[in-house]
Amino acid sequence: MRARSGRRGLAALAVALASGAAARAQLLTPNTTIVVPPAGHARVETEYSLFAADSFVDLDGHAQRFPGSLDFALAVLRASYSPWRHVAVGIELPYRRSTFDEPGIEASFVAKGVPGVGFFVDWSPGGDQPHRWRPVVRFEYFRAYTETDQALTVSDGANRYAATLGLDRAARSGTTGWRGGGTLQLIWGPPVEAERRFLESRLQAEAGRPVLDVFAGELSAFGLVGYRSSTTARQEGMFFHDRTSQGAFGGVRLDWQPPARLALVPGVRASVVKDLQPRNALSGWRTTISLAVMF
Repeated sequence: MRARSGRRGLAALAVALASGAAARAQLLTPNTTIVVPPAGHARVETEYSLFAADSFVDLDGHAQRFPGSLDFALAVLRASYSPWRHVAVGIELPYRRSTFDEPGIEASFVAKGVPGVGFFVDWSPGGDQPHRWRPVVRFEYFRAYTETDQALTVSDGANRYAATLGLDRAARSGTTGWRGGGTLQLIWGPPVEAERRFLESRLQAEAGRPVLDVFAGELSAFGLVGYRSSTTARQEGMFFHDRTSQGAFGGVRLDWQPPARLALVPGVRASVVKDLQPRNALSGWRTTISLAVMF
């Protein structure tokens, strides 16, 4: 009886944490790229991500494993258009599905739906300079939908403002040299009712090189590492709001770019990332697949 009661307690903790984790409006994944199309052109990108959380790690590094499964699925559709050189405007629409299932105690909760809509402006101050470091900046406003009163929810009702800096350096055409890049994102959310203002930062660095020619296109392999930190731990649920949530992550990514003659064939990215040394945060694996095409 005591073991069953303990499993119910862990299940309740998992659901409470899940209600916040799924609600975060941070839509940046290890696959996300910021690209300003040439003037008069558009770009469409779609991402599919699954985060399987197996435990919650407290500030002392102690992991509390969940019974059953706790999964967060995210699909994002982004579309941008460049009316002028170096500037693009766009919109992104996410869809979330949060699932907790524990057959042993017949506890199961599901929440799914659109948490809000984002609007962004991308700016490439240096233009498309080949073989040099190329910075791109994104400014975004995310309008969150109203929070529901279900056990799990896909939105916490808090709007966000974000600024993201992307930096990459492509290898010289026709060579197999190393290439690298990274992103830095800052997210700010104003106070909501009794909640304090929200601030999250995320840094990712990556390096890789072409490894194969697949279907006449180039397949590159990348290693990536990153770090995330947020105040109030709002995105981790209803616990420890007055303490910072943080943690590193690392993983691998494969990028496939079609040959130039196949202009309408999308590029493909696939990545697998593991949380490393999280504190006051959920821990697990994230798998992401994304497609992007410019026309």
